[in-house]
Amino acid sequence: MAALRNARVRADGYGEVTTLDSMRETYSHLQRCDPEKDLVVVEYEGDVVGYARTTWDDTDEGTRDHWLIVEADTRHPGLDVQLLEWGSDRAMANATAMVGDTDRPQQIVAEVLIGGAREPVLVAQGYVPIRYGAMMVRPHLRDIPDGPLPEGVEIRPVADDQLRAIFEADTDAFRDHWGHVEPTDEDWNIFCDGARSTGTSLWQVAWFGDEVVGQVRTYVVDGERELFGVHRAWTEHISTTRTWRKHGVASAAICASLRQLAQLGFEQAILGVDTQNPNGAFALYESLGYRVVATDAIFARPISA
Repeated sequence: MAALRNARVRADGYGEVTTLDSMRETYSHLQRCDPEKDLVVVEYEGDVVGYARTTWDDTDEGTRDHWLIVEADTRHPGLDVQLLEWGSDRAMANATAMVGDTDRPQQIVAEVLIGGAREPVLVAQGYVPIRYGAMMVRPHLRDIPDGPLPEGVEIRPVADDQLRAIFEADTDAFRDHWGHVEPTDEDWNIFCDGARSTGTSLWQVAWFGDEVVGQVRTYVVDGERELFGVHRAWTEHISTTRTWRKHGVASAAICASLRQLAQLGFEQAILGVDTQNPNGAFALYESLGYRVVATDAIFARPISA
């Protein structure tokens, strides 16, 4: 399954490589998904050539979103359509079963590359784009701005006993973002597993006294250097607590991360962004030298009660 995802990433020319460990982490922490019913895997001559999975979230916008995750080997024409249809049917069945326990509007959602082969398949099935995003790359690590921290704010190395404070600050910062889903105890476990697997040495966490005010949790994915031929890191999980926005915290933390990466011999930095972020994230990243290399969208189809 990981190899199938990476084949798509290789074909698209962008995206994050999936390691066997990261795939195992995902499937060891499934939430609101029953693999016995909500997952199908397609094999051909002993190889995995496709899979589809459904899961659902209750968003702060008031919707119940049934997500489709689909991967299909392009050497098997029509398989992606079949898997999307299976996923849509499965999501519809789940939504129908939930009508009695929620009054939320329900919809099926899927994220796809704009201009990719899967976009017209979704459109043909009645899906429409509701949110746009971009993959952005800083193509070099030269000319990094100074990005000074506000007075009294400092970036410190991460200690294990700080993880909960970092997690809660990030959670609070994203509560007013589109598509936010209130985290569970399992999300905390996922956070801790991620910290262990990728390490925290590249994290830039800004503190004002005992308060986390901003963060960039930079990480490296094994295998990407070999796949794309460039030594790059993901400057991701960027957030600033609401009381500290517009004070330059995020800019300073990103610049600190870029300088660290340059010192370590990295060549590029990459991130994904909601281009409609109301707090100006897209414009901030552009001002710091990131450039759009691909665009994607979340497509949705409403489910009638």
